[in-house]
Amino acid sequence: MLGASVFLVWVLRSWRLPAGAAEAHNRIWRTIRAIAKIGLIILPAAFLANIFGYVNLGNLFGIVFLRSVYIAAMLYTAIRIIEGLITIALQVRPLGSLRVISLHREMIQGRTCRVLEFLAFLFWLNILPSFFGLLDTLIVSIGAALNANLAIGSFSITLGSILAFLITVWASFLVSKFLRFVLEEDVYHHLHLAAGIPYAISTMLHYVILLVGFFVAMGALGIDLTKVTILAGAFSVGIGFGLQNVINNFVSGLILLFERPIKVSDVIEVGGNVGEVSRIGIRASVIRTADGSEVIVPNGSLISSQVTNWTFSDRQRAVEVSVNVAGGADPQRVVELLKSTAAAHPGVTKEPSPQVYVTNFSAGAVTFQLRAWTNRHEDWAQLRSDLSVAVNEALAREKIAIA
Repeated sequence: MLGASVFLVWVLRSWRLPAGAAEAHNRIWRTIRAIAKIGLIILPAAFLANIFGYVNLGNLFGIVFLRSVYIAAMLYTAIRIIEGLITIALQVRPLGSLRVISLHREMIQGRTCRVLEFLAFLFWLNILPSFFGLLDTLIVSIGAALNANLAIGSFSITLGSILAFLITVWASFLVSKFLRFVLEEDVYHHLHLAAGIPYAISTMLHYVILLVGFFVAMGALGIDLTKVTILAGAFSVGIGFGLQNVINNFVSGLILLFERPIKVSDVIEVGGNVGEVSRIGIRASVIRTADGSEVIVPNGSLISSQVTNWTFSDRQRAVEVSVNVAGGADPQRVVELLKSTAAAHPGVTKEPSPQVYVTNFSAGAVTFQLRAWTNRHEDWAQLRSDLSVAVNEALAREKIAIA
């Protein structure tokens, strides 16, 4: 014990990591220093207990600490070996060829190692009571606490069933998140689905997994699911009247996901608001407008009211600029000038080509309307401004007066 204490003092005072390795191994070095500080409390106490004749107490303190540190070191070594194997496995076939791994290799490796470290810590905690001879007693005590009944009328529940319920619900969220991550990062990329279908599949999968997880959790809680069905039938009418708007919005959200009149990233106009759909939720959808604000629109409004979808069939959008030219100018010359000016802009598509129409005649002016198309629907306002400036400059160069 005395020799171990001297060694720990040397570790704390003399052992330093090289400058290049300090950042990479900072966490493990902090852990070693923490263990050394704990050892400088326990080991001298064991040494003094032996000095004063308390041999069993000294052995308990000293040997338990040394065994705990030894097992922790073995577990750490095993984790580092497994981490190296995982690193190799993620870089070679078949795992290395997966798109989801090539894009998120470091994240997957880091989270896998954290899970291994957590499991190793639980294993270490499971072994630690056996050094004190308390493992059997601890198991019996924990089992009794988890199986203790809490009666509420005719319904009884235990702490273990509550924990099982919470763990099941938490696990369903994790499973849903993992499956959606794999689908969105790898599977959808190979299937080439139409816009909006991947989001609909992921959303429905999320709802189904959570629903199944909830029923499994209810079963783990000890609730008879047949009684739940009877109660659900008894309260369905009352819930239908009281929450008809919520149910209407929920069903409308399902219609949006399956029928897909509106998809995520579509540019729509509803209720005087124009913006991009950023999310279709279970009750409402979120529309982000050009000024950065986010409008929450109930799904029922998107189904029952008139909605203008600027990107329903394609991503092209028309940009129109009206020009009043003073009388006396050659209309055909103005038409060709406006077409060429629009076609020269990089944001204007080649197909369909820009078109110019004469929309009004008056005694002193002729009104022309320039219509061009762009694939950058999010920048259509900027494109219209650029075209207006370019048309004004082109008319000025040709000395065509604007009325």
